[in-house]
Amino acid sequence: MTQVNLSAQGFRLSVAPDFGANITGLDWIDEAGRAVSILRSCSDDQLVPHAPSPVGCFPMAPFANRIDGGIFAFGGRTHRLPVNRPDENVAIHGLSRFERFERISQTDSSLRLLHRCRHDVFSYDLVQAIKLDPSGVSVQLTILNRGDRMPFGLGLHPYFVREEAASLQFHASSLSQAEERHLPSRFISSHSGPPFAAGALLDGLEDFDGHYAGWEPRRVVLERPGAGIRVSLCATDAFSNLHVYVPPGGDAVCIEPVSHVPNVHNQAKLASFGDLVELNSGDALSGSMHVSVSQLRA
Repeated sequence: MTQVNLSAQGFRLSVAPDFGANITGLDWIDEAGRAVSILRSCSDDQLVPHAPSPVGCFPMAPFANRIDGGIFAFGGRTHRLPVNRPDENVAIHGLSRFERFERISQTDSSLRLLHRCRHDVFSYDLVQAIKLDPSGVSVQLTILNRGDRMPFGLGLHPYFVREEAASLQFHASSLSQAEERHLPSRFISSHSGPPFAAGALLDGLEDFDGHYAGWEPRRVVLERPGAGIRVSLCATDAFSNLHVYVPPGGDAVCIEPVSHVPNVHNQAKLASFGDLVELNSGDALSGSMHVSVSQLRA
């Protein structure tokens, strides 16, 4: 699979258009000229069609995270999506993650890619726009409904590199409580979870999987003393919620800006914590993520 490389403003970024427009690497060049990995990276031979690969970030559309049984009701009909995680009986991470994207435009510092999805349930055009500028790296998703009125959602699923003693800091009012398949059943005060408001060490939090509502301001700071850097993520537009997953292994953390609660398709009681957006044909929904990096000072 051919990867596209961008390089500008002290960043190097690679994308695989034929593999779901997945970002396959993001490096920042520090003051000493050293390349520091910001996102996970992977090579062409690690991109396995329709199978999870160690990519840096992938888009989630027309829904983010999980739908129980791949089934939901809308418009007087029951809609069925592929259950692509059968061990948990869920549809997960949308319909665009592994699909081929067309290249709309490209420069040394920007790239626009398009997926035209014509599915039995959802029909849409998804554009992922990436830009490197002096302020950092921006990734924007815009979805345009090409079918009947349907509920839509969006998200980005980045895997940020971390080392020992890394910490994560952000503010949110509510944290999901979920059953064993990570499907939220209710929300509680975020103070009942890890102390992210003050900056929580990620060591020992492996397998933590939480969805946050009331994420204000929409900013997360990842401090990596081992690499001597601070990584900031900000989100705008539809990305009102935050999903945090700490995979086992201690080398990554997923900081996911999303537009809605997982499985809210089947949990109307949770809609006030982050709902889907109903789009008529021709309507669009957008969300943006911005990542900046700075040197930690002693």
